[in-house]
Amino acid sequence: MKIINSRFSILVACGAAAYGAAACSTTNSDADPEPPGSTTESPSQPTGDGGDTSAAASSLPECKAQRAVYVVAGNGALSWFTLVWPAPAVISGFQPQYAYDDPTAVKDVSAVAGHPLFARKVGTRAVWEGRGTSPQPSVFVAGVNETHTNTPSGILGSTTAGNLAGQGAAIQTTLPSTIPVMTFGTVGPYTAVPGAPLAINVSSLDTAIAAFNGRISAAQQQTLRPSAAQLTRYVPAGANAAETEFGTDLAFTANAFKLGLINTVMIPAFRDDPHGAFSDGTAKPRADHLAATLDAFYTDLAATPEPSCSHASAQITLADNVVTVVDGDTPKNSFSNAGWPDGTPGNSNWLYLRSNGFTKPGWFGDIEPTGRTNFDPMTGLTNPAADVASATAATYASVLYSIARGDKARVATVTSAPFDGMLK
Repeated sequence: MKIINSRFSILVACGAAAYGAAACSTTNSDADPEPPGSTTESPSQPTGDGGDTSAAASSLPECKAQRAVYVVAGNGALSWFTLVWPAPAVISGFQPQYAYDDPTAVKDVSAVAGHPLFARKVGTRAVWEGRGTSPQPSVFVAGVNETHTNTPSGILGSTTAGNLAGQGAAIQTTLPSTIPVMTFGTVGPYTAVPGAPLAINVSSLDTAIAAFNGRISAAQQQTLRPSAAQLTRYVPAGANAAETEFGTDLAFTANAFKLGLINTVMIPAFRDDPHGAFSDGTAKPRADHLAATLDAFYTDLAATPEPSCSHASAQITLADNVVTVVDGDTPKNSFSNAGWPDGTPGNSNWLYLRSNGFTKPGWFGDIEPTGRTNFDPMTGLTNPAADVASATAATYASVLYSIARGDKARVATVTSAPFDGMLK
């Protein structure tokens, strides 16, 4: 891994030469864009917004890979994301002692029988609702509790199929880029498997921008830096330093994706082990801030065309061609807010995946106060006889399938694990 020292400052470059005019036509907008795309879950392969059949769009090659952002919430910070997409039993059977601040703060966005899903509201709508064609995530009960580490490897670091992010980056070689993979700080794991690029590791927004020195023009580099207006959407009023850093990192990522400069970004999130979140009153503001930040990211992506490829000769937005993976060491115990314990029912862990419609939305597997139930990779349904290893391997395959835009043959070159039960 190539290291560029310092702590992360933001710029987005206007398209490396490989992208030409298509990339440079997109600018860093200060407005809160109202994206195209609907909330309808497509019954077949997602098509993006499908509304532009211009010559510019039709001249782009068919998209064979999605871009990806990996959010690694180590040191207990995955628990914050459970306040955005809580375990269904937390809401359906809510009790005051559960680790959730307000069960009325979520919206039921369940769309597939057997796969319930609740998402935190941003105003009156759910996070990501209306931001892309198939915006709702899949949640896979997989892996095991890894308390405490900033580089959880139970799912991302498969010992049988190879590093997940590395395998995803190998699939993305069909997408042109200036820096294929960028990682921030001590995060991961990312390993360049055969056929995958090395990652450039940066320690700050400024070093992320400096990584493009000599690769693009100085003027282009400046477009990578989030504007003050952009950051007001990504970093809500009252945000603390950790929230500001996370929002800034995501804003930079959006800007880099807009210009087709990067294919994979891996960023840390918070890493603050929030045992006292419910006793000190930080649970609700953090949950609201996190939901707003995640929503701002896909609001920007939904307003921006994918610069380097199209689908069925029609333009698609970045919201329909950017996968988001959120994992961590422990989601903590969702059924106990007293000290928010690190231990989880059945030693469970889980991964959030925005696949853009390549996997069914909703939960796979179940978390209850009494334990975990894994899912059957062939049906996708909870099954007391299902084992952790099979569910974890299916989760890994589902992420790759999403990045490969539904190319099962490509996934089969990496893993033979069954995962048909997750597919739309």
